[in-house]
Amino acid sequence: MKRDAMDINEYLYKDDFDLMFRRQGWYGFSYKSLYNDPDVLRLRWIDPPSSDKKYSPRAFFDRFGDNTFRKLLRAIFSESCKYEKLTNMCSQQKLDDHLTFMKEQEIIVVDGELLSKAPQYQHIEGLGHTLEWYVAEWFRTSLKAPARHGVTVKGVADGGDLDVVAFVNGLRIMVECKSGKPANITDAQLSLFLQRASEFSPEIAILLLDTESDISRQIEIINKICKNGDPLSPQNIQRSLYWGFRHLYLVNAQESLEASLYAVLRLYHTKIKYLPFWG
Repeated sequence: MKRDAMDINEYLYKDDFDLMFRRQGWYGFSYKSLYNDPDVLRLRWIDPPSSDKKYSPRAFFDRFGDNTFRKLLRAIFSESCKYEKLTNMCSQQKLDDHLTFMKEQEIIVVDGELLSKAPQYQHIEGLGHTLEWYVAEWFRTSLKAPARHGVTVKGVADGGDLDVVAFVNGLRIMVECKSGKPANITDAQLSLFLQRASEFSPEIAILLLDTESDISRQIEIINKICKNGDPLSPQNIQRSLYWGFRHLYLVNAQESLEASLYAVLRLYHTKIKYLPFWG
């Protein structure tokens, strides 16, 4: 019998996220469903009805961590397109492999030459919520750290909408995720990120831009908004990692989302945490 992969981890997974949040003085918070959020793309089938394949429960998570997979998804979800439009993004073998997975998991549908998002995802405009889920799941699975996506916190700017909050060895970390072209990120969005980071005041505040493109313009805008304190400056050119203003980190996905998150943590533990308070 073919099994729909409605994730029972929603009911089995347990951690101390709520308790750790309250212990740091925050209350009146909520967050999205960990594994069955309707705004998040997911693995639907362990063994798809249209195939003899059998997928790991982590198959979608692992795929989504691949930069090319997200580029292809973003292209199809932005507007229906033909196969030829996607051929310049990767090799044909990799393209066919990713598209087969998307079709078998009923993420996309094929109508003649046209590739479109599946009916169950028509309400989803982009990959933003799925990106947030991926980052939270990365903290949970890779670091065994309590984490949630779509967190709403009373008393923080703009309704306290924080994309991801995680606790790693007692460190409170917030991650704001931006999916798509950096040029589409407005000054107002960057200003709001800074306000949330100031009011929530985590040890680490990360602006994660899901792009391999240059992010120097975003650095300039933030440094212009924050005229006081140490400006954001490059820490790892290869990974486009910037740090400044004591606890702000900006990074793109030059290598991968995972590599970027690890780079931030490594920077904090090898350098930043040992600076004096006014360093």
